[in-house]
Amino acid sequence: MRFDRMDRAAVGSMLVLSLLIAFFILRGDQVGVQITQTSPPMNADGVPTRSSISITFSEAMSATTVEGRLRITPPISGALRWSGNTVFLSNAQPLQADTLYTITLTAGAMSVRGRPVLHDATWTFRTRRPRLAYLAPASGIANLFVMDPQSGENRRLTDEPFGIYDFAVSPDGSRIVYSADRDMDNPERDLYLINSDGTARERLVQCDGQVCQAVSWSPDGTRIAFERRTLVQGVVGRSPGPGRIWLADVNTRETAPLFGDLQQIASLPRYAPAGDKLAFYDATIAAVVVVDLGADQRVELPSVLGDPGTWSPDGMQLVYPELEAFDAGRYDQLLRANLVTNIITPVTPLGPARNSGPVWSPLGDAIVFGRQETAGASGILGPQMWLIAPDGTNMRQLTFEPEISHGAFAWSPDGAWIAVQRYNLLEINALPELWLFKADGSQRRKLAEDAAQPAWLP
Repeated sequence: MRFDRMDRAAVGSMLVLSLLIAFFILRGDQVGVQITQTSPPMNADGVPTRSSISITFSEAMSATTVEGRLRITPPISGALRWSGNTVFLSNAQPLQADTLYTITLTAGAMSVRGRPVLHDATWTFRTRRPRLAYLAPASGIANLFVMDPQSGENRRLTDEPFGIYDFAVSPDGSRIVYSADRDMDNPERDLYLINSDGTARERLVQCDGQVCQAVSWSPDGTRIAFERRTLVQGVVGRSPGPGRIWLADVNTRETAPLFGDLQQIASLPRYAPAGDKLAFYDATIAAVVVVDLGADQRVELPSVLGDPGTWSPDGMQLVYPELEAFDAGRYDQLLRANLVTNIITPVTPLGPARNSGPVWSPLGDAIVFGRQETAGASGILGPQMWLIAPDGTNMRQLTFEPEISHGAFAWSPDGAWIAVQRYNLLEINALPELWLFKADGSQRRKLAEDAAQPAWLP
């Protein structure tokens, strides 16, 4: 058998390829598994304290070999979960503010195919100081402002000509959704989305003939729940009718009603901080309703006060106010619903006082609320700021100013501070002020005048 030139070339190529294969087999895998992405990115600065940490590999990994080689300084408590080639650290608490974090994955982690991570990988990022967002001026056309409570630096984020009604900050603090009026004579109200630095403004939901408001973010920051209220013509103009809850995808801009029955009335939706639960108030049955959107389950908690309450950080419990009979009268009491055991227990003692506006600490160890005692001889008693443990113990009063009304409480991400909206009941045409209180009662200071609705950007 004779070989022509092409045959000889093909045989030569095969020999070279065989030699190369043998060389790489003997030399071993010199590349190994690669880390293709980290979050937060390498050397990132100003990272929100509620950011999640994740590592993406070039191929599927053996979970135990990765988890045993992962080091984070300062240490972070939380659970690791996997999605494809990516491992996520679900932080049990917010990251420390203004802190440099170092993450190291030591060599030796293995892919499911047996390929190793050949070299140690280390990267760092620094968190930012949490800031406070609010609306001002409360007495006029309100817009969004953001403040660094430590330095006092203040910045205006929006310039809506007819004002902002309310707003909500995304769980990671990167975006804000707000409701804005269209003009002075048109009560229609649309939803807008911006970055937390005020950039990239765009209309998220157009609400023709309606007002859209009372926004709540899903825990993963991909959806919002909100009220739609159709404007009804009255004697003196159009006014909002009963609320109906809708959901919107902030990435695709798709919207849909929460219920197939478009006549289902509900208001004040509030997503749980974890899981897929949503609480709202249903006036037709006088109850706080909790729906599990993933499991298609529903729980009804009788209440006549119209407040859907406050979620525990793990999304397993809800504290809400209800009227209870006491000494020939009816007074507000805070109740705690355990959605795992389906048991409801009192949080505050029952007595001649109104307990309202509860907000659960992000650390899960305390609830701040307003407590208004029965008026004495002066007839003026504003709600004071109180703290209580979720099980009803360690109840203590933080403010002792009966002429001042305290409300709209907002915990700092680390659970150390509480922003409060206050105004003087004895002052004619009093304007609300924003104050900051240390949760242990040791410090307090005024942040802004003629301002309202404080919310933290972690």
